Amino acid sequence: MVIWLVVVLVAVVTGCSGAHRYNGRLVAADSLMRSNPDSALALLEALPVDSLTTEGDRAYRGLLISQARYKAYVTATSDSDINRALSYYRAHSGEREKLTRSYIYKGAVMEELGHPDSAMYYYKSAEATAAPDDYFNLGYCKLRIAEMYQTQISQDSAAIIRLRQSIHCFEVLRDTNYLIVASGIMGAISGIRCPDTTKFYLKKAVDLSLDYDPSLQYTYKSKLAGILLYEENYLLANQLAMDVLRNGRNECKESNFYYYAALSFIKLNQIDSAKYVISITPDPVNQVDSLNRYDLLAEIAQVTNDNKAYAKYLACSKDVTSKILFAKNDKILTKSEIEYEVKQLEEKRNISHKKNSVFFSILATAILLMLLLLARLCYTLRKRKNERNAIKKELEHTLEELKKLQASNDNVSSLVRCRIAALNELYQDVRVKIEDDKKVKKIVPLSSVLKSMNDKNQILDVKLSDSFWEKMRYSVDVEFNGIMSHVEKHYTNLTKQDLQLFCLSCANISPQIIRLCMNYMHVKTVSNYKRKLIREKMGLDLSFDEFVQQYLSKNLT
Repeated sequence: MVIWLVVVLVAVVTGCSGAHRYNGRLVAADSLMRSNPDSALALLEALPVDSLTTEGDRAYRGLLISQARYKAYVTATSDSDINRALSYYRAHSGEREKLTRSYIYKGAVMEELGHPDSAMYYYKSAEATAAPDDYFNLGYCKLRIAEMYQTQISQDSAAIIRLRQSIHCFEVLRDTNYLIVASGIMGAISGIRCPDTTKFYLKKAVDLSLDYDPSLQYTYKSKLAGILLYEENYLLANQLAMDVLRNGRNECKESNFYYYAALSFIKLNQIDSAKYVISITPDPVNQVDSLNRYDLLAEIAQVTNDNKAYAKYLACSKDVTSKILFAKNDKILTKSEIEYEVKQLEEKRNISHKKNSVFFSILATAILLMLLLLARLCYTLRKRKNERNAIKKELEHTLEELKKLQASNDNVSSLVRCRIAALNELYQDVRVKIEDDKKVKKIVPLSSVLKSMNDKNQILDVKLSDSFWEKMRYSVDVEFNGIMSHVEKHYTNLTKQDLQLFCLSCANISPQIIRLCMNYMHVKTVSNYKRKLIREKMGLDLSFDEFVQQYLSKNLT
């Protein structure tokens, strides 16, 4: 009845103020979590996930029901509920406290499912996620990490660091329950290596237990009795052990207080009392209990000078000790073998990962190079196509101009006709090549593509016939008063290509067409070669046009 009253009150407050984002019954279950986890679990189980309308409510329920089951000692069989919460809160950065809790109880679930490495990972994720002032979650996750370290070999120092931090958090929060637990674990870990530290924390746990929950004191009194025996404070050790034996044997979570009580009586030379304690000690349930019993019996036999019994119990003690050490060494060896196998597997994975990384890097580089090559090829092909079309248009324009000149001037009609015939021959060759390129579609080897790209000179594979050059030379020689004959006669060092360039330049052919005819790399090469022809090969300090003008003026005079 009280539980449902809490639910109704929370729901009313939620509905009136609009301050809560989540379903009121979920908020009520969360408020019951620390003080009454069983009631919280019952409340959550009565609220099926299908009845919740928002993903946020479903995630919140997954977190709370995982937390409630853990606190109510219901062993987890699946991590689906906590996974829903973890997935949601990872995507919502404003829910930091709930994300921290999700990491904590994901770790708890993984620990119960038998995956300690994964559990440690999630506990440390919670530690890294928790806000600095979130003392409870911060202290709790550090406590869980310390407890896991405690079960691992040579990890006590790491556990002690986390425990000190956890104790600080619970002291700030004044959470007596977890402060008792953390102090007790600290005392147990410190042990005989640091007896003063151990006594300090165990006494602290005992004092806190007296005020918070007296039944908890007996576990820590038993541990404290063991430390006092080590320090040879037999009287105080006996008092603590007997207090546990008389008043708290049912509440104490370990049975060593029987051994501590009997041994302290032996050291105090109260053999009958020691024998009585041994007689009421429960039968051994493990090898440690057997070892303790044999040690006590051997101590009594030694004090009473029963050498035969002493030798017997001492031999039994040594035999059990050997078994315990063998089991411990076997456990250490097994753990080492597992760690080695895990390390080897990890190294294999790393090597495989590196190989895959290298392979994919090479593959990505190859793909990138292929894309760059393809882009370059497309650019080259587009550029050549534009150049071909430009040359075709230039030829068409030149032919049109010559035809107009022929129509308007009958005196030059024969020269123009000759030049038109030559250029028309070139035009037909260019047009046929362009049309052939459009029709031919075939797969060619990559080497051919690369050769074609590198062969920048070849715009079109145009073959100029001898008749073309004869017509061009004739029309130029007649129009410019025998300029070609003059150049051939007086400048014998000029090559055939030099004379062809001279001829085309006199004919007022555009640089684009000259580039095609002469198979030059760039259009600007035409002007460079013309200047080189006049100044270097003909040895004149003139431009090409100035040379032509002077020649014509000389012939006119």
